[in-house]
Amino acid sequence: MTAPVVAAKHLSHWRLTKVAVCLAMVALPLLRPVGPGNTGLVDLALLGAMTASGLWASIRAHRVQLPYALPVLLMAVAGAVAAMRASLVGEATLGLAGQSVVAVFQDVFVFLWAAAIATLGQDEQLLDLFCRAWAYSATAWAALLIVGELLGIAAITGITARDGIRASLTLGDPNLAADYFLVALFVMRAAQRPRRTRWRWLACALVVTAIVLTLSNGGVLALAVATAAGWLFSLARRRGLGMALAVGVGLAAGGAVAYTTVDLNSVVAAFGEKSSFVRDSIGREQESGGSRTTLIKESVVLYLNSDNVWGLGPANTETTLKARQAAYVKEAHDDYVAALLERGVLGTVGLIVLGAAVAVRARRVAAPGGLPPRYLAVVPRPDLLGAGLVAVGMSALFYETLHFRHVWALFGLIAALEIAGRPAYRSAS
Repeated sequence: MTAPVVAAKHLSHWRLTKVAVCLAMVALPLLRPVGPGNTGLVDLALLGAMTASGLWASIRAHRVQLPYALPVLLMAVAGAVAAMRASLVGEATLGLAGQSVVAVFQDVFVFLWAAAIATLGQDEQLLDLFCRAWAYSATAWAALLIVGELLGIAAITGITARDGIRASLTLGDPNLAADYFLVALFVMRAAQRPRRTRWRWLACALVVTAIVLTLSNGGVLALAVATAAGWLFSLARRRGLGMALAVGVGLAAGGAVAYTTVDLNSVVAAFGEKSSFVRDSIGREQESGGSRTTLIKESVVLYLNSDNVWGLGPANTETTLKARQAAYVKEAHDDYVAALLERGVLGTVGLIVLGAAVAVRARRVAAPGGLPPRYLAVVPRPDLLGAGLVAVGMSALFYETLHFRHVWALFGLIAALEIAGRPAYRSAS
């Protein structure tokens, strides 16, 4: 095969990879209609991107990257063992094993999605395309949601009678929609897309408006905390860690004082009946907080009364609570509680290792000189990816985020940048 033919073949594969990456990022919110095993149209796009990534790596002789393999293996094994035990202790009639098997497959799927991003990240042009596609598509989805809200088109906003006036777009859940826009916001700011400041602030305003339209208290709280964290990270880089810690302690103290002195119940009582916006946002806080507390108590009792250190099996909390006639029946809605309750001690260790692995990579990326110049041009503010991780960590207190595709896209982006900053990679390239 002649050199021009080989070059043309490589170029066509590279173009195919670019198209696959763009389609995957545009399709991230397409979770409705729902397919088998909680799949959506987005998963077809992600499969295409994964396949294109593997082909691209093999043709270009790049190494396939598998970041976070150890913690994901620990959590998947923990889930599989718990699922096997669920099928052996007479609970198979509840469908526990089947639910857990689906969840373990989801573990592997989102891990491979992050691995595909880390692999493609070996080419800074593809990583730049990935960031641009994410930033611009999130802005477009936010604009579409706002238009749907203004025109009252429920098919666009995803508003249902169950959720009041809370928007969810095509993600099926307002909290999930809030988290999608929240993570996209910090990626936009980290990559500084759009490049022009005015356009970027306009895009950010659209995305923040979309978050507000979901009326997700957890999403708004995570936005506030992560924004403060991003500012503190920037302050630490400019003025030193001591100054950032002092300011952080002051902010935390101020927030604690405000939380204990402001009576949200009186605000809701004054405006809740007149405003559906207040009623469906902060008006839900007392009920949601009480439900969360009750669920955590039920989960703790369930764990302490069980002699099973392996866990109930992924996605089995609600079914088990119902079978045992608990006072409050619902899924865990908390990654930390769910890890211990459903995957046992081994799964909890896996979650801790995963959190540490992502945090260490984010710290390396944000450190001075942590990225080569050509990657720093792609993500000029890598410290804001750490703020995005803070947002994910906060969100994990209110709902289970570990199967969110956009969360693993963030993990993959951080891994790609950290790999690019390694001395061995710099010298090789």
